[in-house]
Amino acid sequence: MPPAPKTNLVYCLRIPEALEKVELYVKGYDDPFAFFNANDQKNFNACLLQLLHIGEQVNRLGERTRQLAPAIPWLDIKGLRNLIAHDYVGVDKFIVFNTIRISLPVFKQQLEQLIRDGLITGAFALTDYNLSKESNFYRHIDFSSIH
Repeated sequence: MPPAPKTNLVYCLRIPEALEKVELYVKGYDDPFAFFNANDQKNFNACLLQLLHIGEQVNRLGERTRQLAPAIPWLDIKGLRNLIAHDYVGVDKFIVFNTIRISLPVFKQQLEQLIRDGLITGAFALTDYNLSKESNFYRHIDFSSIH
């Protein structure tokens, strides 16, 4: 398989960076009401922004890259992005909280596997991946869990 465009690795790496930020913002909250109201809704709104960002990155991924992980619900992720972007105040706090607590950990594992598979198959360049590990932009990613 020829390598995917260089940007696909960048888009893939932006997602775990955003996922780690969501984990940081939701840490310590086990109740959707407490999470929603915490810090005058700053944590909730920060998570919405990261979920929107994740959907944007998924939308930019090429079809070949998405095919490396057919189990990932790509359309659902883009759909959540659209819901947040177009009905921001109508986003249900329970759906957001459950998505963060239940769906995102699974997605994170699937995405890490996609990146590993992309590196193994040569769809992603190992040199680009190693350069990314040095970038401060990806400081929240635990690269040891990926490769």
